[in-house]
Amino acid sequence: MRFPPHQLLSLLFLWVGAIENANISALVVENTEIAVNFERTNWATGSVAQDPFYRPPPVTNSTPPGTVLAVEEFTDTTVYTLPPGLSLSRILYVTETLNGTAIPASAYVLWPFQPKAFRSEYSSLNVSGVPVVGFAHGTSGVFGECAPSHIRNLWYQYSAPYTLALQGYAVVAPDYAGLGVNRTSEGEDILHAYLNNPAAANDVFYAVEAAQNAFPELSKQFVTMGHSQGGGASWGAAQRQHSRPVTNYLGTVAGSPVTNAAELIAINPANVAIVGLLSRGLQSIYKTFTDKEWLTEAGVALNSLAKEIQGCNSADYQLYSDPTQWLRPDFAESWYLGAYVNLTSVGRQPISGPMLVFQGTQDQAVNHTVTSRVVQDTCSLYPESQIEYAIVEGATHVPALYAVQQLWLDWIEDRFMGVKVEAGCRSRNISSLRPVANYQPELSYYLQYALEPYVVA
Repeated sequence: MRFPPHQLLSLLFLWVGAIENANISALVVENTEIAVNFERTNWATGSVAQDPFYRPPPVTNSTPPGTVLAVEEFTDTTVYTLPPGLSLSRILYVTETLNGTAIPASAYVLWPFQPKAFRSEYSSLNVSGVPVVGFAHGTSGVFGECAPSHIRNLWYQYSAPYTLALQGYAVVAPDYAGLGVNRTSEGEDILHAYLNNPAAANDVFYAVEAAQNAFPELSKQFVTMGHSQGGGASWGAAQRQHSRPVTNYLGTVAGSPVTNAAELIAINPANVAIVGLLSRGLQSIYKTFTDKEWLTEAGVALNSLAKEIQGCNSADYQLYSDPTQWLRPDFAESWYLGAYVNLTSVGRQPISGPMLVFQGTQDQAVNHTVTSRVVQDTCSLYPESQIEYAIVEGATHVPALYAVQQLWLDWIEDRFMGVKVEAGCRSRNISSLRPVANYQPELSYYLQYALEPYVVA
């Protein structure tokens, strides 16, 4: 269902008991309601629960990952906030969980007006068709409603997908398993395993494979790219390429990557909010896990409330604002945290293919010292790794994408041009042309859906 601004209703009064059990203040309730209503006004196709596109056909373990389940060739762009000259498709496909289970998932394909051309006299590759970038998004939430494919601005808008498509690339972007398609055809929940980098890497590879099968005009060659949660996924793609090589993979870009959740929490206590998100999907890996392992009674109630609301990033930011209320002080001693991090973190492992990593020094979410240490450790352990590391002076989390846009666009173009990358690691510091204090530090806008022509005249 869609909620026009003039018809927004109170969403939380239905859960008075859950609110009391979660012990959250009236201010948090009010802020969460505002956040949930804001999120729902940005649904392009209404709730995923009502959109028949997200209802998958049956999938069994004999269904090969990468199989195309459904194709919406021409998605209605008038309900999105896309730039002019771009087209959109959505697909359902089969991906693979960390334990090898085949499950349905959703993705979008963002099409350029014209494909990027690579001058043959300078290229050592014969790129035929629309060049493909598999894009892994940063944290949007952990419920079905948090799928970028049904959010008006595709969640990352000009930060990466719009920019890539406007440059002539076809962007194939998985929602990640559990987002968008959150139930099997039999009605079983598909839980999103948050920060499960190897599983998210599977989502990227199989989304690209399915899109290439669905649309023959796409190139066989592809680059992967991701940011934040997706930066960890794209680093996971480089590791996956080492153990399970895929033909025509050209390399990956890992921006502000979440490599190790435990290290991020240890260096910045504000990051404990991710524990709430991790706890919601951990049963997809460990059947014996319950959120009581990490959360107080109020925290368990908060998770229950969050599941009822089906809120995403904006709502989570409000709901989990006070960890002293919901987080057990001994959560880090739980066996499950260490086991999950060891199973799903990236870095300090071999990779194949070239990888560009960039990281802002003022990043509030992913501390640059963590990323630098993981890069250095990986290069020490595997000195033949083809890693280029760019440290972006003064840049914060998402703004780092904008600050070094030229860097990653040129790097991706070089991969499609067949430019060779020598073995070994290289790092450099990138500073601003003018004093960094004089630059716009954060996003100060969002793309608002225009209801009347005069708004964009």
